[in-house]
Amino acid sequence: MKLKLRPLWVLFVLLLAACRAGASEPTPTATPDPQAVYTAVAQTVEARTTELAALTPTLPTATPSLTPQPATPTPTLSTATPTLTFPAGGSDRLEFVADVTVPDGTNFRPGERFTKTWRVKNAGTSTWTSAYALVFASGALMGGPEAVPLPLNVPPGAIADLSVDLVAPADPGSYTGNWLLRNAAGATFGLGPEANWPIYAQINVLGGAVTGTPGATATSAASGRTVSAVALSVDQATVEEACPYTFNFSGQITLSRAATVTYRLEAETGFPITLPGPITASLGVGAHTVTYALEFTTSVEGVARLHVTSPEDVLSSPVNFSLSCE
Repeated sequence: MKLKLRPLWVLFVLLLAACRAGASEPTPTATPDPQAVYTAVAQTVEARTTELAALTPTLPTATPSLTPQPATPTPTLSTATPTLTFPAGGSDRLEFVADVTVPDGTNFRPGERFTKTWRVKNAGTSTWTSAYALVFASGALMGGPEAVPLPLNVPPGAIADLSVDLVAPADPGSYTGNWLLRNAAGATFGLGPEANWPIYAQINVLGGAVTGTPGATATSAASGRTVSAVALSVDQATVEEACPYTFNFSGQITLSRAATVTYRLEAETGFPITLPGPITASLGVGAHTVTYALEFTTSVEGVARLHVTSPEDVLSSPVNFSLSCE
């Protein structure tokens, strides 16, 4: 049999084909979906953010604490009043004896000049020297000085007249000026067990035509006041006898016209006492007498005055009284 030989290049081609036939076919590669990629990336970022947040320390946020500040006070304007300092001891005190000039309720024309004089007693243990002075305390200054030095020495137990030059105010009405004494140390003192009651000048300034005599005590409607005068006296000022003892006080209220009047007795004794309450009564024109009785079972030193509070505010001159129980 005769064999037919093929060319060499044909054999090479057949061998190459056989090799390719035995090899596995490659797996086709899928084209990625863009939306899926975006979703995966977002999830990865979110997870990483959560992981980092868990690892990051949390710093507390401080809330500022606001402490309210007090409001700045609005300045208050007030009328200047003398500063009064009362002595701690009883070395300086005075007693009222009498109104030498210008009794309470005296009439004056506007601008009229006058001199008020009080008679007082040195009831303390210190001598009043020229370093002492009569000083304005409160009320109406009435053109007077702030202070008047004493012209002479006043030893304990002595009586002296204290005077001050004043001028009636320009406007009609009732005016009261309160005065105290001031010692060499600058402490002020006055009447009563606590040495803090002032002596005072109380006048009426007349308006319109003057029908009365200027400088006279007001007893009529010419003063423009309903309560023209108030006074108080005691039956015996100094008592030394067995206790108990009753002091009898007599007050007088003078009206220039009928009115409903409220009045009361005021007193200081250095210890608490029970006083009668205020009285309100309908009174006619003229003078009216009121009486009070105060009983004490122990030694006492005091001062009293009658105070009308309505229809006008009017005070009587103070009255001193003392009791030494045997």
